[in-house]
Amino acid sequence: MTIHPPSNIAAHRPVRAPRRAILKGLASAAIIGASRGAFASDAIEQADIEIAGVRDPQLGAQLAIAEHYGLFKQAGLNATIHWNQSAADTLTVMAGGSQYIGVGGAFTQIVFSGQKLPIKAICALADIAPTQGFALAPGVKLTNPKELEGKKLAWTQGNSQILILAKLAKIYGFDMSKVKLVNMNPAEGVVAASKGDVDGLLGWQPNLYRLVSMGGTMYTTATTSDMNGKPEEYAYADRLQYNNSVLHAAQDWIDHKPNTLKALLKVIQQGTAIINADRPKALEAMGKILKIDAEPLGVMAGANQYGMAIDGKLANTIEFVNDWALSIKRIPNPVTPEDALAPQLLAAVDPALVTWKPKV
Repeated sequence: MTIHPPSNIAAHRPVRAPRRAILKGLASAAIIGASRGAFASDAIEQADIEIAGVRDPQLGAQLAIAEHYGLFKQAGLNATIHWNQSAADTLTVMAGGSQYIGVGGAFTQIVFSGQKLPIKAICALADIAPTQGFALAPGVKLTNPKELEGKKLAWTQGNSQILILAKLAKIYGFDMSKVKLVNMNPAEGVVAASKGDVDGLLGWQPNLYRLVSMGGTMYTTATTSDMNGKPEEYAYADRLQYNNSVLHAAQDWIDHKPNTLKALLKVIQQGTAIINADRPKALEAMGKILKIDAEPLGVMAGANQYGMAIDGKLANTIEFVNDWALSIKRIPNPVTPEDALAPQLLAAVDPALVTWKPKV
């Protein structure tokens, strides 16, 4: 008896795919899996961020530009900027743990690091030394810096412009203790100098500009001398002061939310590029967000040198400010650049911006 297979047996046989097709499918799956893994490793860990900003073009310029032109959203971030009046506010909110990202000065970072708080600077924002200086009251003339002995200068206690006076004393050989420093806020200092109640103002822009516009004369900034009636820039090594603004981040975010911070650094990089390539566009944003009149804003922004680099100059600023902070007993422990700076995220965004290397 002959048994015939069912007529539809072919439908029940397994279909064997060609070996080449199987290998191609496996390879495609591997590529897709690798792509998904790469995407996951680069994904922003937290899109909603809060930043302690400062309404000052020395510290808040890039943030203002990013907010005005929607750069945060373009980078996948939903940023809320809490605008403050000074870096002292950044110091308070970040030290208290209510903010994890903020802008401030090198001094702010020195205080964080000197008090062993887990907060570091992840990039520079601007060299702000050119905005720090000393202007004479109307009618006051000096033929030599030694003539500062016996003069009264308005000054805001706790600010580093005192180092400008100290450096002048060292260079020109006068007794700094014979200069009477009158503590008052910057606006009061401008008024007092304009009325002749003090002989000059030791401070920062736009206060120096305001005094000059009221008849005073610029004497020197940290980077440029006007003592001979015309601006003469100091060599970098001869500056009267070193100062930078920086972007601070909590160590926990550096460790666990690096992609969020890298996205933020890219936004800061865009803002910096706008400042340096299209100043009118930058000033428009700064004026509206920082709420500063056009003329003083132009003076302040024009004096700053905007750049994000973590380099030898930024490390030098950290060392310089550390020495001052120790001398006034503002910090209990010395701070090194290694304590203050976290360059790895900026190096991942743009390796060319990181030339400083920590000491092993």
